[in-house]
Amino acid sequence: MNRVPALVFALAALAAGGLAPAAAKGGKPPQDIYYLMDLLKSKDVQERRSTAQSLGAMGFDVATPALVAALDDDDAKVRLYAAEALGKIGDKRAVDPLLAKLPTEEAGVKRFMLGALGKLKDPRALAPMVAELQTASDGDVRASAAYGLGELGDAGAVEPLVAALSDDYKWVRYEACGALGRLKALAARDALAAAAKGDADEQVRAAAVKALAKLDE
Repeated sequence: MNRVPALVFALAALAAGGLAPAAAKGGKPPQDIYYLMDLLKSKDVQERRSTAQSLGAMGFDVATPALVAALDDDDAKVRLYAAEALGKIGDKRAVDPLLAKLPTEEAGVKRFMLGALGKLKDPRALAPMVAELQTASDGDVRASAAYGLGELGDAGAVEPLVAALSDDYKWVRYEACGALGRLKALAARDALAAAAKGDADEQVRAAAVKALAKLDE
């Protein structure tokens, strides 16, 4: 009777260790994954949290519908772990549910949703993510949007990311630098050079220098 909870916590440890998902190695879903999916409905909140992490670590898209359903969980940590797991799995069936929840979700969960949407690399996410970058009142949400736009890989993000180099919050500027570097946004060279020379924060200046180097790779 204790086999499944033990599996949950073992796989949560795997997730925390950053090991490659089994699905990335071409494996088939183990039978235990179906037990885990059922545990997303457990009355034990810690079990639900660990299960969401575990399913993300395993990386099998068979878990996508169960994780999408977990985006409605009463517990914020279950929701953010579910969002993170969906990003790791990379199943684009998660895009529409994530976008539907994004506008009304609390800031801490929204940050993970933005990261997941970036990893899913679907162009439908561009406009909503740019909106978060430009209008979110929470600086960490704006920073997560900047990071996610760099992961999304859409050239349509370049102009708003350049504008974000003037954000009042240093971590938005920092993430915008990194995103522009990952996008290899040649059009941002002058703006990044100005940030490398003139930003008030040392970490942002360093990020801009690193981004400039990426433009030349």
